[in-house]
Amino acid sequence: MRRAHTIPELVLTLVLLALITALAVPPFVATTARWKLRAAVADVVNALVLARESALARGATATFVVDATRGEVMVTCAGDTITRRAVSDLHGVTLVASGDSVRYAPDGVATGVSNTTILVARGARIDSVVVSRLGRVRY
Repeated sequence: MRRAHTIPELVLTLVLLALITALAVPPFVATTARWKLRAAVADVVNALVLARESALARGATATFVVDATRGEVMVTCAGDTITRRAVSDLHGVTLVASGDSVRYAPDGVATGVSNTTILVARGARIDSVVVSRLGRVRY
């Protein structure tokens, strides 16, 4: 009666496990990067929507600000900071914006801006959020 495995059997098992791991890890890493990029884009879009909704709800001017050097987005309304998200720290992305802020009037329409594009990048992957002159968000 045999009680243990032989060394060749253990080596074969370890080789198979290493092969399976080598095949499974790269797609998992790529999927994780894609999820983090999408989550970062969602944070930017949600902050833009929050800025517009805050302007409408409070009847005051609200501002969405992108700080690309710190990797943050911030929403202020009537002198109050509504939210601040460290998007770069949370999701490991970099932010690049054509304009540093979008201001929403109390009626919810963006004022004083041309189209603003915010690029969100993680590694070789890049996604964009575009805010039209009227404040409509497209991603």
